[in-house]
Amino acid sequence: MFLNHKELFFSMGMLDNLIGRVKSDLSYRAGSEISDAVTKGASKILKKNKGKPKCPKCKKEIPEGLKFCPECGAKLTATCVNCNMEFPIKTKFCTSCGGKLE
Repeated sequence: MFLNHKELFFSMGMLDNLIGRVKSDLSYRAGSEISDAVTKGASKILKKNKGKPKCPKCKKEIPEGLKFCPECGAKLTATCVNCNMEFPIKTKFCTSCGGKLE
């Protein structure tokens, strides 16, 4: 049995459509797997870094809210050069005025 050119083009169109759907489905699944892997990796990093903050100088664990390390006396706050507000040591910019912290 031979197909005429109209039947052949119709069959090829159906195949193209099917291939497009399979390709789309595979891309979606691959993207989902990659997304899941990234999420798992990020949550492992976050769990690993959880806990009490550490002094930037002596690396001892310290309770939150202190202005100076009880072990070595290092300053644990950064001060805004514009408005003199204090923030935790790793903060880079003032949340009140946007000034750079020292």
